[in-house]
Amino acid sequence: MWQRIINISNYLFGGLFNIGLAVGLIVVAYFVTTWAFGQGLDFFGSDDGLFRESREVVVEIPEEAGSRDIARILLYYELISNEWSFYLGAMLNGSSNHFLRGTFTLNTDMSESHLMEALQSTEYLHVEEGRIVVQEGLANWQIAGLAATLGYFTSAEFLYEAENGFFSHGFLVDITERANRLQGFLFPDTYNLPPNPVPRDLIVRQLGRFEEIYIESIQPRLPVLNEELGRTITLEQLIIIASIIEAEAVVSAERPLVASVIYNRLAANMPLEMISTVVYATNTRPDQLTAAQFQVNHPHNTFNRTGLPVGAITNPGLSSIEAALNPANTDYIYMAKRADGSHFFTSDRAAYLAARAEGDAE
Repeated sequence: MWQRIINISNYLFGGLFNIGLAVGLIVVAYFVTTWAFGQGLDFFGSDDGLFRESREVVVEIPEEAGSRDIARILLYYELISNEWSFYLGAMLNGSSNHFLRGTFTLNTDMSESHLMEALQSTEYLHVEEGRIVVQEGLANWQIAGLAATLGYFTSAEFLYEAENGFFSHGFLVDITERANRLQGFLFPDTYNLPPNPVPRDLIVRQLGRFEEIYIESIQPRLPVLNEELGRTITLEQLIIIASIIEAEAVVSAERPLVASVIYNRLAANMPLEMISTVVYATNTRPDQLTAAQFQVNHPHNTFNRTGLPVGAITNPGLSSIEAALNPANTDYIYMAKRADGSHFFTSDRAAYLAARAEGDAE
């Protein structure tokens, strides 16, 4: 009896083993066939023609990407014909453990083996020696200090180039020739710098990025804004307004409201009375300003003169530029900052003064 049970067990488990082995061989055969087919497509071209069209593609391979992820990315950019064939090929030849991560410049006419080699070579990898993150709302001297802190060049070198360098970007034709004229146009963003950068490397990248914003967002919208306002706002004036919005609006959602106050005061020929302009004019923290400093004779002080300051007080980000282009439709002419950074807005001077008296606003 026991012998019979053993024989049955051996039969059953042996059968399962054989079935498993057969399935395994079928799977391996499938992957090998798929890989070989993919290699054939890669060599002879896609279904659309004998050879693939040669086209450069910039591909970002994230740090956390595995071999399967890389295969999916290459398939997405149409660099390979089959995700599984590439993945299996990389596993079989050992490439999968040696792929680099970063930004690569590849070509659609590369074979799978060529792609595997490229992803393991710095020849196709964008090796950036330096990176700088320029935050919204920095003045030029602050950008200079940031670059100096990172060891790229000195503050004086950056400010000298910004003041004296020649830059051919088209939008600069309409910007007044004056001291610090580039302030407002050095767009805040993350920039990669070449090895041993000089100030011009950063400045041209910032101006180039601003030019993109100008073409995409400002140029189409500015004529419409002028029609809505019934007055002419130049590009330079728009950026001055955006720079004040950047400095005043702690709460992002309030940017269009701050913009409306500025435009309403300009229309009423009232002093803008923006504290940020006094901070800039006196280089003093807001909580340390004195009554005398609000009357300082300075072309950026908006408490003792009407109209806009002579130039931008910050380099504004896209949100502030868009707020300047799309101000809220209000009759507000008063705003006061609360302790939490938000503002109290009103068109009623009595309500404004009452809010200040009650401590709701500073």
